[in-house]
Amino acid sequence: MQINWVLLFTYVIQIIIEIGLPVALAVWLIRKYQSTWMLIITGVAAYALSEFINTYALKGAQALFNNGTLPVPSTHWIPLLNGLIVGVFASLLENIMRWVGFKVNGKNSRPFRSSIALATGLGGIELAMVGILLAVNLYSVLSYNAGALLAKGVSADQVQATLSQITSYWSNPWYYGFLNLFEHLVTFVSQFVFAVMVWKAVSRAKPLWLLWSVLFQIVTEGIITFLSGMNWSLWQIEGVEFLLLLLNILLLYFFWTDEGGLDSENEDEESEESEGSDEDDDENEDDEEDDDEEDEEDSEEEEDEVDPEDK
Repeated sequence: MQINWVLLFTYVIQIIIEIGLPVALAVWLIRKYQSTWMLIITGVAAYALSEFINTYALKGAQALFNNGTLPVPSTHWIPLLNGLIVGVFASLLENIMRWVGFKVNGKNSRPFRSSIALATGLGGIELAMVGILLAVNLYSVLSYNAGALLAKGVSADQVQATLSQITSYWSNPWYYGFLNLFEHLVTFVSQFVFAVMVWKAVSRAKPLWLLWSVLFQIVTEGIITFLSGMNWSLWQIEGVEFLLLLLNILLLYFFWTDEGGLDSENEDEESEESEGSDEDDDENEDDEEDDDEEDEEDSEEEEDEVDPEDK
């Protein structure tokens, strides 16, 4: 078996980053802000549930088209339809899960860092799962022993078919590992943008941000499927991915600066505290006024009293 060592190196780098990055980010957040651990767990659960439902929803939609329940459009419209189906299903399910996740965590969802924590869980487990699957697949290829399988009685045709797949595996260009890593990082960064938008809808009580998140994710999730169906070249699609990455980084920068970073607290919470302190000040002023009135009444009573010896 001829191993493409450069490609192997890029795959190893991909595995290390895809597994190590979300784990390192989650550990750092929990150590710095202990309350974020629950948001991270919520994000992991949100991904698992949304992915489970999405898998069966896509299979159900495909079955409806196959059995004629839903009309199959002309070939010209199929790429757009596929992109919409992939985008709509993923966007609706994940954004609903984000909204529920923030609601379930209550006061822990007020600070801006809660959106980063939820995205770390939801996007991080997705990125890590890709790295784990790649590692398992790579191990299977490297450890494949055709001679041992033939000795166990596996048919020569089956062994030869597997060897052909392995040969095709190593025939990929050396940069494929880096391209896959880039695409998955674009998706990972997008998760933070979606999470912040939904967080604004919940924490700031601005539901319009939830709509923006749904629409933006439909475009982000569906555009690659659409462009692939339109037979765009690999590098054209990568160029679109790069533009999406720049847009997501720009949006995150604006969100980050507008909210004051991870150490900031919710403005509503701060306003409640200030209102509470104002009420306390008012109560203290009222108490002081009552004390002054009582002192005046006591002084008036003393003036009205006459000393018997003076009489």
